[in-house]
Amino acid sequence: MIRVVLIDDEMNALDVLEMQLSNYCTGISIVEKCAGGEKGIAAIQQHQPDLIFLDIEMPGKNGFDVLSETRGLTYDVVFTTAYDQFAVKAFKYAALDYLLKPIDILELQAAVQKARAKKGSAGIEDKINILFQQFSQLQPPLTKRIALPVGDAMQLFAPDDIIRCESDSNYTNIFLAGGKKILLAKTLKEIEETLSGLSFFRVHQSHLVNMNHISKVVKGEGSYLTMSDGAVIPVSRNKKEAFMELLRRV
Repeated sequence: MIRVVLIDDEMNALDVLEMQLSNYCTGISIVEKCAGGEKGIAAIQQHQPDLIFLDIEMPGKNGFDVLSETRGLTYDVVFTTAYDQFAVKAFKYAALDYLLKPIDILELQAAVQKARAKKGSAGIEDKINILFQQFSQLQPPLTKRIALPVGDAMQLFAPDDIIRCESDSNYTNIFLAGGKKILLAKTLKEIEETLSGLSFFRVHQSHLVNMNHISKVVKGEGSYLTMSDGAVIPVSRNKKEAFMELLRRV
């Protein structure tokens, strides 16, 4: 029996993955579902699982933080990610398993089978070290210009020109310096992943903000931010602790 911990900041993603594993994969025991990296670290330390399914982009402690803070423990890892470009190269180079969201059942079954075959084998830490190295080499160019789909074209933006992003159902409004606003046919989650590794934080289910454009933070029961464009953005209760911790490091 493979003992598994699931780690993702979105409960819906956790529930779907749990259902897929329970219904389509045999020999699996899900010992804990963790909403976020902080809980994931604690679960790995407590249960010492054979396998973890790990999202990369999470507020507060991301996937790399989870790996860094549980080094020395022996487990296999399958990344669950919406990345489909540069990160995939890093996974392949490090010979680590990954599943692109939405997760395909056959690919999930294959990943579980590989984990079963590798159970108890050494070498995962070396692979993770290679992955960190690959990301450090691949990410810097993305911090200079961001390509976003505007209409039928890809438009390039300097990250600091983006003040904030606001969800509009399956679309996202991007608010730019200078008062310009564009509407993208992408969910806020997809935009968040595109801007990962930069100075953006999702303070609310509907709002992703550029930390460099925050002009005021109001704490208390109804926490909110004032942005450089004058917008007032609420901070949700479940994001408040991670946001305040990040703010202390800025």
